[in-house]
Amino acid sequence: MDFGTTNSGVAVYDGVNVRFIPLDPDSDSRVMRSVMYLTREGQTHFGQKAIHLYNAQNINRERRMGRRVVGHVVMEHADGLRVETDVTIAVDEAEPGRLLRSLKSALATPYSGTHLYGRDWTLEELIALYLGEARQRAEAHLGQPVTAVTLGRPVHFVGAETPEDDARAQARLQQAAHLAGFEQVDFEFEPVAAAKSYASHVRRPEVILVFDFGGGTLDITAMHITPSGAQVIAIGGVGIAGDRFDSCIVEGAVIGHFGAGVTWGDKRLPVPSAFIEPISAWEGLPALATLENRAFLHRMQAKCSAPSRLYALESLIFNFYGFALMEAVEGAKRALSDSTFTALRFEGRDIDIWQPITRAQFEFFTATEWRQIREAVLDVVERSGLTPAQIDAVVQTGGSSYIPAAQRLLADLFGEQKLVVEDRFAGVTAGLGICAYERRA
Repeated sequence: MDFGTTNSGVAVYDGVNVRFIPLDPDSDSRVMRSVMYLTREGQTHFGQKAIHLYNAQNINRERRMGRRVVGHVVMEHADGLRVETDVTIAVDEAEPGRLLRSLKSALATPYSGTHLYGRDWTLEELIALYLGEARQRAEAHLGQPVTAVTLGRPVHFVGAETPEDDARAQARLQQAAHLAGFEQVDFEFEPVAAAKSYASHVRRPEVILVFDFGGGTLDITAMHITPSGAQVIAIGGVGIAGDRFDSCIVEGAVIGHFGAGVTWGDKRLPVPSAFIEPISAWEGLPALATLENRAFLHRMQAKCSAPSRLYALESLIFNFYGFALMEAVEGAKRALSDSTFTALRFEGRDIDIWQPITRAQFEFFTATEWRQIREAVLDVVERSGLTPAQIDAVVQTGGSSYIPAAQRLLADLFGEQKLVVEDRFAGVTAGLGICAYERRA
């Protein structure tokens, strides 16, 4: 199973053919979005259905704020005065459900979990909900129990700064898989799995570079492969991928529509960054939807250089458009892989955006990231003891490998004739199926 930041897939291998398990009945893709929607009533939905229900139940709904006690503080002063008080936070009592995505990206971070609708959830328990649903859907498709899994893992988990961070992230993912009902859990590096898939249809030994470019991470691996196996020579990566590029588009082309650059008041102050920065990471926007922030937005709107943009900002926050906006941004990014021009179109209450974006602009927004990616590729090649000329093939997999700048970077380093496109959304999944078979043969 490839449990990805953006998409996930499951495959089985019988020694001859790889079969992909259709996980999402609401999608015609072989993968399912790595998204869950947990409702206040305790229901859990996954993939496209989760996205549809979240948007249907949340966009343009009303909020009903209340206070919840989350702790108790006792303060004792030197003069003997003792003060006790409850610690409360504002909560949206009308929230119908919570959308959870990119859970894999939190495995190497200090994030431990959250409180939802009267229950404390650990990160491992949340991930287990998704993995367990995938297991049950695989069982229904195969007609037999599934008790063992080979899970893919990135070379370096998002946020990991040390080998210990990576080891802890893998242990957390293993615990989640056990909670999901898998009795036996093995791991394989995702680029190694992609190489296994590629190796299954080569006829001679090759030295390859696997460029696994997904939603959360970029993994780069130099390998020696034969028709029967693969041996890692050097491995590396960088925490840059599709999600970061979405944020770059927001920062470069979108935030101006929501108040970036607007000034307000007699002193012509800028809109506080606390309102602007969360736009590129939509999960933080609902926390801004307080009565105090709405009153402050109204004060800025009354005397600012562009009221319509602050009306749009208020609507974005209070009408729960954040996720839908990021979906539109991701769609524009995908369109730029097929065209040199696209228009990001997004409409809502007090929001009407038609933002042209060229491929050249996108590459300008992400120039720093591409320099880091180039350095990471060259680092792996150098540590392998090889030269670019000694690489026989560059195997690209992962949804972000569609990006033309990625293909151009690799062509410049290795030659266009060496570029091989493995199944971008299922190459790792297929390889993991092969790995699982080999370990149990």
